Amino acid sequence: MGQLRYYTRDLAFYLLLVALMGMPAVRAYSLDLELADNPTAYLVNKAKEKRILLIGTHHRNAYIHEVIAGALPTLVEQAKINTLFVEIPCSQQPNIERFCQGLIDVDGIWVHSIVTSPSFLEILKEARNLRMNIVAIDTDVPSPIGRDEWMSRKVVSYLEEHPDEKAIVIVGARHVLKGIEWAFSHKPTLADHLNTYDTFSVVPWPDSTDSTLPVAMDITPTKFEGVSIPLLRAMNIKPHITILTVADGIILLPKAQSH
Repeated sequence: MGQLRYYTRDLAFYLLLVALMGMPAVRAYSLDLELADNPTAYLVNKAKEKRILLIGTHHRNAYIHEVIAGALPTLVEQAKINTLFVEIPCSQQPNIERFCQGLIDVDGIWVHSIVTSPSFLEILKEARNLRMNIVAIDTDVPSPIGRDEWMSRKVVSYLEEHPDEKAIVIVGARHVLKGIEWAFSHKPTLADHLNTYDTFSVVPWPDSTDSTLPVAMDITPTKFEGVSIPLLRAMNIKPHITILTVADGIILLPKAQSH
């Protein structure tokens, strides 16, 4: 039975790799989900080890927002996460405080149209229900130092002023990629700026599996060597970049329930 378990595990990893590389002969639903983590358990385990969870989103993909909102109660209870950093202009912090106090509804917080969606706002509502600290980190206007550096400074300065707090940072997936060789820019991302600050980065991959459940796992050479997610292919980067070096973990989202 022990040998059979190892053979099953190797086969599952092989099937996942083939599915990720787009080979049509094998479908992603062949993956044995018992060999991978559900996103909540995965994020909790990482949050217990690290001070910051840096999670990328696709702003219009409701499923990744639902995954995050669903994981928040367990992250608060088991991993002691108590702060949520969000890609909202810093000028909205007073409105966020009023929202957390129950003085205004969530629509009283101005969120850029690129970022906002009903599912994103549910994250804010869940964070309020859990009495989390919600901190806006984005710049209101273009900054000479760049948005990623601006946001990193906000995160670091807040955590240095609150040494007992642990955090989850929710931003667009581009800001989570690290070590990217951009074709026309050399500016570091938020992940680059936080790379030495006890951070674990996670990117989503929408429409990546035919399973009905999302799957979360580390990005390791045995499963992701040479694999480029659509996000990388769509961006202005040098062609040899793969997912292997740009994040620590990944959440594979089901096709049927992606939006």
